[in-house]
Amino acid sequence: MNAGNHHLSGEQRTNAIQRLTALWAFTESGLGGIMHALHIPLTGLVVGGMAVIMISLIAFLSGGQYKQVLKSAIIVLIVKATVSPHTPVPAYIAVSFQALLGFALFHLLHVNFISILLLSCIAMIESAIQKILILTLFFGKSLWIALDNMIAWLTDQFGISVSNGSYWLILAYLFIYLVAGFFVARVAHQSVRYFGSNDLPLSFNAEINTAGLALQNKERKKSSYKKLWGFILLMLALSLVLFLFAKDTKNGWLAIAKTISRTLSAIVIWFILVGPLLTKLIKKLLQKKESRYIHEVLQTVSFLPVIQTLTALAWQQSKSRAGLQRGGFFILLLIHTTITYSDPALSEPLANQPT
Repeated sequence: MNAGNHHLSGEQRTNAIQRLTALWAFTESGLGGIMHALHIPLTGLVVGGMAVIMISLIAFLSGGQYKQVLKSAIIVLIVKATVSPHTPVPAYIAVSFQALLGFALFHLLHVNFISILLLSCIAMIESAIQKILILTLFFGKSLWIALDNMIAWLTDQFGISVSNGSYWLILAYLFIYLVAGFFVARVAHQSVRYFGSNDLPLSFNAEINTAGLALQNKERKKSSYKKLWGFILLMLALSLVLFLFAKDTKNGWLAIAKTISRTLSAIVIWFILVGPLLTKLIKKLLQKKESRYIHEVLQTVSFLPVIQTLTALAWQQSKSRAGLQRGGFFILLLIHTTITYSDPALSEPLANQPT
């Protein structure tokens, strides 16, 4: 499929890849907060899906030089460590896994629907499994036992006997992510086909409002506190479940005490010891690469405020669509405007939008 972008000049390809890398970095470091503000549903899946789409497009526009995916991933990780210094270790792992998987698949199969589908589905399943493993790390086996008992009790109210309900719950969770993987693959393939059959001389102008950027760090701190309180409430809720559905009610308080003790111990070990050490190690590794990619990193960081505004504009302009169709159109429009944006003083307004 790579032959389809022969109409792009080397400069256009380089510029497009740089913009896509910036959009990927923005997705990883700031899109979640913007999407929450715009009330866009399924934020987590969209953020993961955007990474798959960016990797697919970067590989496609690289003209067969698939190592560009790894280079872009390094730039994204450096920007992520710079803009969001408190990023947890699993986020770095996810980006690295997606990039390495994309490089391997495209190197073996080239950029086509099959390779994109494999990348999307495997990346989504990895994301879901990572969340399940984190829950298991913090709450242990007792969480799944309690869920088994809870699901058994609920289904018993309808005269149905269900054993190992937690396994069915996990399978349903994985199935949701797998379905999302198919949808993301479809959007990614459509994006590749769109940019493979259209020239990119068009420019999109937007009035960039940077007035709110000064509050970015403050908002990020508020978001961190909300996440912390959310996690505490989740821990209490799950502990209550363990207590209510403990097999032996006499040992209910013992079960909840054990769970809280285990969870607090895991939090202390991870967030106080293991997490900071791993994050420090990752940052040291990235700092060694930073001098090599300093120009690309500075370009990416300087373009992030523009993407912030383009995201809001793309969401507003997608209002004519509904449901999943709006989501796909929003992503395609955001990618298009990101690649074709230029300074208002230097270019004409966008004359054509993806349909």
